[in-house]
Amino acid sequence: MERIAVISDIHANIVALEAVLEDIEKRKIDRIFCLGDLVLKGASPCEVVDIVREKCEIVVKGNCDDLVVKAPEESKSRKWYKDRLGKDRVEYLAKLPMYRDIYMSGSYIRMFHATKNDLFNRIFDIDTVEKKKQLFEEEEGKEPDIVLYGDIHKQYIQKLQNKTIVNVGSVGNVVEFPNYDETITNMEETLQAYYCILEGEYNAKEKSAIAIQLVRVPYDIEKEIALAKKNNILHLEKYIEELTTARYCPRLKKEEKA
Repeated sequence: MERIAVISDIHANIVALEAVLEDIEKRKIDRIFCLGDLVLKGASPCEVVDIVREKCEIVVKGNCDDLVVKAPEESKSRKWYKDRLGKDRVEYLAKLPMYRDIYMSGSYIRMFHATKNDLFNRIFDIDTVEKKKQLFEEEEGKEPDIVLYGDIHKQYIQKLQNKTIVNVGSVGNVVEFPNYDETITNMEETLQAYYCILEGEYNAKEKSAIAIQLVRVPYDIEKEIALAKKNNILHLEKYIEELTTARYCPRLKKEEKA
């Protein structure tokens, strides 16, 4: 049997990514897939893109990757990242596919960031069954048995009418959204780096045992905050609040939304 690590939503948080990669190495997992959102929010977009290009066998495009690629001049936040990434990295992000399909132990698995053909169609864990069915869009007359996605930064597994939904969680920007509870003051258990492990027979169409494991890894949040300050990132206060409270902090100015 083979194990595959699936990561997502790194958001330029190099400290969290390095912690996850160290955990993956300790588990002796050689194959890594990434479900997008390499950039925006954090302090180290170039380093994150370079590491993902080197280490991840499959990478799909996230909404934030797309926003940086298409950054208009008036969007200071997106332009800040695009300018630092440079032409080669931006072209890499632009060419990433929307989704990838694989077989594992006879299960047909589809991986994407938000949904198969829409980077901005957000499906939450608390949404209705009917809305969640959008995750299982048909391709050449066949629906996936299992979908893996990112986008919402919340990790969960759910069985849904002979299907399985897996959100692998966020490596670099865990948030409790949309049901954040202001009364909970200690979010230490939540504030970690999240990823997923698939275990089974890779590329095999014959049914055999398959396992899905959700993993969370503690990392040095203060180190990432220090990097963000050193690199003078935009929206620093909002980024710090998300890293230290898991509260989603949308940008206030319309032209700065990402």
